Amino acid sequence: MSDRMSVVGHRVLQADALEKVMGRAVFAADIGFPRMLIAQIVRSPIAHGKIRSIDTSRAERVKGVRAIVRGSDVPFRYNLPLRDQPFLAIDRVRYVGEPVVAIAAEDEDIAREAASLVSVDYEPLPFILDPEVARAPGAPLIHPEFESYWRDSKLFTSVPNSNILSHFKLRKGDVEAGFQDADEIFEGTYKSQAFNHGALEPHAAIAQLERSGQLTLWSSQQSPWFAADDLAIALGWPVHRVRVIAPYLGGGFGAKHGLKAEPPVVALAMKTDGRPVKLVLTREEVFTAAGVRGAVAVKMRTGVKRDGTMVAREAEVVWDTGAYADVGPLLCRNGSYSVTGPYRIPNQKIDGYCVYTNKVVTSAFRSYGIMEMSFAYESHMDEIARGLGIDPLDIRRRNLIEEGDETATGERLKAIGLKPTLEACAAGMGWDKPKKSGRGRAIVTTAKSSVAPSGSSSFIQMNDDGTLNVMCATTDMGQGAKTVMSQLAAEAVGARYEDMHLIASDTAVTPPDRSTSSSRSTFNMGNAIVRAGTDTRNQILMKAAELLEVPMEELEVRDSVVSVRGASNRFCTFKEIAGVRPGSPYGPIVGRGSFVPEGTTPFDLETGQGRKITGFWLYSSQGVELSVDTDTGKVTLHSIVSAHDTGRTLNPAACEGQVEGGVAIGCSAALMEELILGEDGAVLNASLEDYPMAASADLPPIKSILIEIPHPEGPYGAKGIGEGPTTGIAAAVANAVEDAIGVRIRDLPITPEKILRALGKLHDEVA
Repeated sequence: MSDRMSVVGHRVLQADALEKVMGRAVFAADIGFPRMLIAQIVRSPIAHGKIRSIDTSRAERVKGVRAIVRGSDVPFRYNLPLRDQPFLAIDRVRYVGEPVVAIAAEDEDIAREAASLVSVDYEPLPFILDPEVARAPGAPLIHPEFESYWRDSKLFTSVPNSNILSHFKLRKGDVEAGFQDADEIFEGTYKSQAFNHGALEPHAAIAQLERSGQLTLWSSQQSPWFAADDLAIALGWPVHRVRVIAPYLGGGFGAKHGLKAEPPVVALAMKTDGRPVKLVLTREEVFTAAGVRGAVAVKMRTGVKRDGTMVAREAEVVWDTGAYADVGPLLCRNGSYSVTGPYRIPNQKIDGYCVYTNKVVTSAFRSYGIMEMSFAYESHMDEIARGLGIDPLDIRRRNLIEEGDETATGERLKAIGLKPTLEACAAGMGWDKPKKSGRGRAIVTTAKSSVAPSGSSSFIQMNDDGTLNVMCATTDMGQGAKTVMSQLAAEAVGARYEDMHLIASDTAVTPPDRSTSSSRSTFNMGNAIVRAGTDTRNQILMKAAELLEVPMEELEVRDSVVSVRGASNRFCTFKEIAGVRPGSPYGPIVGRGSFVPEGTTPFDLETGQGRKITGFWLYSSQGVELSVDTDTGKVTLHSIVSAHDTGRTLNPAACEGQVEGGVAIGCSAALMEELILGEDGAVLNASLEDYPMAASADLPPIKSILIEIPHPEGPYGAKGIGEGPTTGIAAAVANAVEDAIGVRIRDLPITPEKILRALGKLHDEVA
């Protein structure tokens, strides 16, 4: 599809390759300023309790301490959907690791010494670590003042006088009649574990409040405008008083979306008379206080005909959001409506509950709940296929949504790449050929929506030398955004790729953008940049027409040169066009563009129905082949095929990188990672030494397949791809394990211990 494109669709040099290879890329922790202070945080050692008193007198006497802040000094709450989280604990703590006191000092040693001298007197309260216990009637309330919090009641419904902060409902068709019509009914409960995002770079932030009242924040932040809006609302300020600058990120995966390390350091900056304050979380703090992928349990019941046609589904989904909401209500909504899977099921009843517990807060994670949901519905699908004696590929072919079908939420879909990815994945695996002896294999397919409604905007400015600055708030966190956004801008303008300079993620310079999340940047920001590029190109043509003394219609633009069509000796370069000349009516060239997906509508909170809930869908199919050592329980992955509908592949190398990274995360989540809590609610494995993660040596060969079903509204037809590769691997591994050795594991991660237990080879007392 790239035959007429100059830049889009090509494997161009990664825009930030040299900076990163040479070690010159700047991350938040690398930044320093004269007279900068260093922060330390005193954190809660208990899971739940009232703060009786805080004594900072000894810490105040340490030479070099410049500010000490407690929650009562900064009584602000944040989180855009539900403002329940304080900058620092105000009168009670709700999880081990919650920030209670913040200290700014001349250096790290002084700050650490002062922190060790702070004394906090707590009155312990009953704590709840199990969401099933937390949501039971009569359970002690973790937020007794919940009704006083501001919340966006258009997005979710809470349950009064309970720990259920959000109850999502989906009602479609007549589920009881559907079950009565079914020949067989299958049931199962599937559990996904909590784990850490595992970004190489820890969270870091520097805050400075100038005497003019301007707050500037340099932060390892995926979504600078989202963070600026949240801080401004919390502080009661206009957003222009909050400037957020996000340098390169060393991985985010959702953990750096929204405020994490920022509130305590902002609280300190309000007390340091203009001196900047820096906080870099330790690895232990990243594990215990910066957000995790939370645990989810899915109870599912499906009615089917004997030919495998699904006629009814009922599901209950329980999301553990930890001590504060963060994105929990939205995870509950988006994940719960996705538990139907990419299948035609006429009758559905889904209830999703987002529940407070006294644990570290759940934050967004790559795939936004779909890895957890697909583990449930794709494990369930294989159990149905096995129960009916139908090939796993065939049962999916019979039930997959096709062009014009309606989703569980009432949306009519178009440009669907489900079946093409499924068939390509099957072909890539050699599904029609006998598998090797001792091997198990599985194929799954998934669909994921993107956040909507949400907007993006961009400027493109021509410099005096004819190069172009592309200004957008999309943050490069290793996914290749800087490269792909530059490609889109170059293509739209008609410029050379090497003439593009991306200026990203500074809310004082880059126009508003909701977030770098939900695989939305290629689709949303990509469209905004294409529109800004088209505006820029038109301005270039107007100036060139004046210079060349021909009508605009006779001009063409390519490789940063405007030429008269059919007259190769009549042209002018972008550098010549950029100059400001006396008498010309044209000023500097600045293109602008914005994009919001058209026609997106909110949900009906009673039925979960909406005409269009997302700008586009990510369609993926993935296959795994593995073997299991039945003496040790060890799973060995032999090959993975991962097929994705890109709409249009803007940069094959970047897409392949996304696939390989996402598959690696999926393998690690399926087989290794889990956050372990002690009985007191403290994280027990809060270090990379104690927390297993998949490395390159643990991964098999990964075959990436990129399918192009163009989206009519996508930039040059493109859709997002970032989260798709993480979605199906856990389910595929579980299904392939059953295919190999005949045991079903419904509880992630799939460890050797669980396999041996399922095989009857591990005694309880040994386990």
